[in-house]
Amino acid sequence: MESSFTKFKDRIWFSVDRGTKRLATAPKPLQDVGYSIVRSVLWAAYYLPGSPLMETALGLSKVVSQGPPRLLYRGFVERFILALRRMERLRLGKTDEIDRLLVIPEEARLKASLQEGKGVLLVMPHCHGSVLMVRALAARFPTLMLVREPAKESRAITQRPYYTHIGCELFDVRRNGDALVARAVLKALRQGKIVVGVVDRIKTAPPVDAPVNKSGDTVRAIVFGEAAGVVGWPARFAAKCDAAILPVMVEQTPEHLTLHFGDVITPTDPLETTQNWIAALEPLLRRFPCDWGFVYDKHWARLLRKATKSSHS
Repeated sequence: MESSFTKFKDRIWFSVDRGTKRLATAPKPLQDVGYSIVRSVLWAAYYLPGSPLMETALGLSKVVSQGPPRLLYRGFVERFILALRRMERLRLGKTDEIDRLLVIPEEARLKASLQEGKGVLLVMPHCHGSVLMVRALAARFPTLMLVREPAKESRAITQRPYYTHIGCELFDVRRNGDALVARAVLKALRQGKIVVGVVDRIKTAPPVDAPVNKSGDTVRAIVFGEAAGVVGWPARFAAKCDAAILPVMVEQTPEHLTLHFGDVITPTDPLETTQNWIAALEPLLRRFPCDWGFVYDKHWARLLRKATKSSHS
């Protein structure tokens, strides 16, 4: 059975969205009951016969070595629920609550990069707390967030209220052409801003003899020991502005949103730069697998299966 996290999200999104919107202003006991139902749905999907979620959790547990699959999935579910609760607070405009959550242990590194006036590219995976983190980050630093709205307009409409109180400039990369995206990113970097984008949408890797696919904006890179097609725009934009690339991960706990940094990457050629930032991001994925919201996507599920087989061989 082929894993499709996107289809899974589409199937449950509208029900979850309607329910959490009502729960946001309900008494806490009623909220707890409502979110327990969401939790039960996620666990039912895990145990469904032939479930790709269980298989992917098994591959993830073998790759990251952080306990049994069920434990990793439990962490995933609890962080997902926590993010839902907090996103509803954001939709209601409770921004002070969100801003107080953010902790940046190495904030001095970020400030040092910005002091050069070149801007910084923060590249991160889809984290449960990514939008919340950007809201709090934008309260401290000038920020541009790149978003990729769902292809379905009906689903995109339900997500837009979350961005009303995001507190920074947003740019949708799906509904704007490549030239407009490039103009927005380069302008922000040249103004010394932070540009935040998610980078964990992977494809089939380009061939070894042609590792950079310009038309598909895909670069061949190795992650978890396997070849994958990784987005090429961070390397391209960073090189044009001589800006640093900083891989990041958002760890979510009941008390905080913590922004963790990987190694700062200085741009060189597209192939080397892309491999460098994905290599710097991989330890963060291994360290915080339960905060990684996109790990159950079909492409990552396939890659994890291959990585598991390779490690056994």
